[in-house]
Amino acid sequence: MDFTDKLRLRGQAEEDRFFAELDRQLIKAMHEHEKQEKDNLTPEESADPGIPSDIKRK
Repeated sequence: MDFTDKLRLRGQAEEDRFFAELDRQLIKAMHEHEKQEKDNLTPEESADPGIPSDIKRK
C-alpha cells in the first residue's frame, strides 16, 4: 500500500466518522421530537396510535 492509498483511506475514515456523528445527532433529535409529541398527546389521542390525531379531533 503506497502513500496515496493511505491518504485516501484516511480521508474515507474521517468522512465516515463525520457522517456517523451527524447520524447520531439526527437520531437523537428525532427521538426528542417524538418524545415531545408523545408528551403533548391527550389520553384519548394516545389510546389508539393507529388513528391520525386530526381525525380524532373532529
